[in-house]
Amino acid sequence: MDGLLLVDKPAGWTSHDAVAYIRRTLWIKRVGHTGTLDPDATGLILVLIGKATRLARYFDWDKKGYSSVMEIGSETDTEDASGQVTMECPVPELGQGRVEEVFRSFIGEIEQVPPMYSAVKVDGERLYKKARAGEDVERASRKVSIEELRLTEIDAPLVSFETVCSKGTYVRTLCRDLGKALGSCAHMKSLRRTKVGDYLVQDALGLSERPSKDEIAAHIIPMRDMLQGVASAVVAGAAASGIMNGISPGPEGFITMPVCIGPGRPVRLLDESGNLLAVGESTECTEEGVSPVKLKVVFN
Repeated sequence: MDGLLLVDKPAGWTSHDAVAYIRRTLWIKRVGHTGTLDPDATGLILVLIGKATRLARYFDWDKKGYSSVMEIGSETDTEDASGQVTMECPVPELGQGRVEEVFRSFIGEIEQVPPMYSAVKVDGERLYKKARAGEDVERASRKVSIEELRLTEIDAPLVSFETVCSKGTYVRTLCRDLGKALGSCAHMKSLRRTKVGDYLVQDALGLSERPSKDEIAAHIIPMRDMLQGVASAVVAGAAASGIMNGISPGPEGFITMPVCIGPGRPVRLLDESGNLLAVGESTECTEEGVSPVKLKVVFN
């Protein structure tokens, strides 16, 4: 049983809890996920099962979508509702025009200082461990990208919004920074992940009702249908046999060649029946406008 399971994580479950439940119910040891959600957050996590766990790296670059509520007027040590209030501020007039103007200023590439309660490493140690020991260390800012930031509701002091952002973006830090830009302070009150790449939470299997083995199995996306957003190429029979032995196909081994997509980009290699044989990475483009492929993950 190999493939991808879209899971709607309930509040109160850790991402590890979700993986452990799937592993225990399916009686499969090799189960993992591609992106952690905090216990209080809900929404989409991608769970990889069996051989599909080897494809985790190819989900790492996917943009993620969130629905969030921030509370203006107070800041916490964790930057979300689970922490202790460290600052209180007056709540300004939260007119729609003003809030949308501030939101627009955050769209694009921005600098973000990761929170102390995070898994980022400083001097070889996770920040959250330093925070639990009472330390507050200087953290370097990092570039993240905010593709979309849309106001959905104002119910002062609460502001609801939806965002699509790059890997490594902390939405709770975004809430903190939005509060400052609005002339106050803020923390994240709630968070729901709504999408990862092209996968949507409305297509996910909820865990609140503790689904059975058969219910889980019915929702598993087979490996041949994974990574649909990744470039693909079809190889002939002899080349397919070579791939099984770790031999990258030459130009004559392709039925359809991968188009030039730039070096280092992933390419799915399929047999004539559409089964996933391997994932490679494209190399330098040829004069003919195609890209040779170097094998990275091979499935026997």
